[in-house]
Amino acid sequence: MNKFLFLSISIITILFSSCVEEKRTLKLLKVTEYSSSKVSDSALIKILKEDKDLDIDISYTLFEEYALNQLNEKKVDLVIIPNNVVSNNLKIKAITTLLPRILMIFTNKRTEVTDLKELFEAGTVYFEDRSILDSVFFKKLYYNFNIDEKKITSKTAEEINFNTENDSLMVYVGLTHINNILVKKMTDHNWSFFSIGDIDNFGKGSRVEGFTMMNTSSYPFVLPKSVYRGKPEKSILTIAIKDILICREDLDENVAYQIPETLIENKSHLIYLNSAYNLLDFDFENQVLSFPLHQGTRNYLERNKPSIWMRYVNMAWPILSILVIFIGALTSFNRKLRKKRKENIEKYYSSLLLIREKSEHLETSNEMTELLHELRTLKSKAIESLANNKFDSGESFNIFLALYTEIKSDLDEDLERK
Repeated sequence: MNKFLFLSISIITILFSSCVEEKRTLKLLKVTEYSSSKVSDSALIKILKEDKDLDIDISYTLFEEYALNQLNEKKVDLVIIPNNVVSNNLKIKAITTLLPRILMIFTNKRTEVTDLKELFEAGTVYFEDRSILDSVFFKKLYYNFNIDEKKITSKTAEEINFNTENDSLMVYVGLTHINNILVKKMTDHNWSFFSIGDIDNFGKGSRVEGFTMMNTSSYPFVLPKSVYRGKPEKSILTIAIKDILICREDLDENVAYQIPETLIENKSHLIYLNSAYNLLDFDFENQVLSFPLHQGTRNYLERNKPSIWMRYVNMAWPILSILVIFIGALTSFNRKLRKKRKENIEKYYSSLLLIREKSEHLETSNEMTELLHELRTLKSKAIESLANNKFDSGESFNIFLALYTEIKSDLDEDLERK
């Protein structure tokens, strides 16, 4: 009895364990060197946990190639990376776009320079990033704006000393998130925002639009005035690249479905947690992504579309209605045609019966000869009607021929006796 009870409990335990889905923590790796982005990242992770009970463990790296390798080797499940990344791995898919990295340009003092080439070559340029992706971006920027990289005196942003006044022109350049601490520090020390071209020319073929047209992973970005405690004093025209959340194609479709669903449906909550999420944009159709969308994301975007069956039914219904009407009309026409043919053959039946009736009252051979001529003429007309499809060549016509043959035979015998 004890053995049976133990065995029963063991079986129930195994069955229960197999039915309970194992919950695991998703590992997320983000390519960034901004510690300030952790604030917005925590809001993102909090929303996914609260709304979908998704546990996400986030870590950071400076190197996008390392992040992609970690993803390919299945050491992480998700990666946040700039949209200008290039990879030949067809098994990497995009789940959603996230916050943009904005090209921020500051000068330590007001300057009359408006041309980007002149600005970069006039002072010392302090670059925020050292990643390969940013290097690729800036090479494209130099090419488009005809900037000679050899003429640039460059340093890292870490070398900026805000406590020392400097009469020479200093230029800060960073492809950064809007809540970067260093950007806020620039505004606190009254550094001036630099606009890439006149904001009034935006939408009229500006230089920025030319750059983004040739580099589709980026897009024009307008930084509104007074974003940073009253600064900038006027809107700034610049360039941005979105971060994208990527994964391997074998990620559970339900997870890939839940992430954009949560972000879209909880955007107001995200903004409440961090105002940077005002910049979230889920217009997937008008964005060029470095990777194709994961099937889970596609399922979410197509959730309100009618099923394939319904789409085909909606398309086929008008055709089906026309077909039903056509078949009905054709059936009616065939019915009338058969009725007409039946009436036509019946006329010939009647004529034959009339000839038979006449044959019974004939007295002279001349009368018989005339009746035989009338009989042959009737047969000729019947064959002509048959050729013109006025009646069918089936059993009805065979009956006519049999009746014709019988009447003719009788008349021939009567004529011989006369």
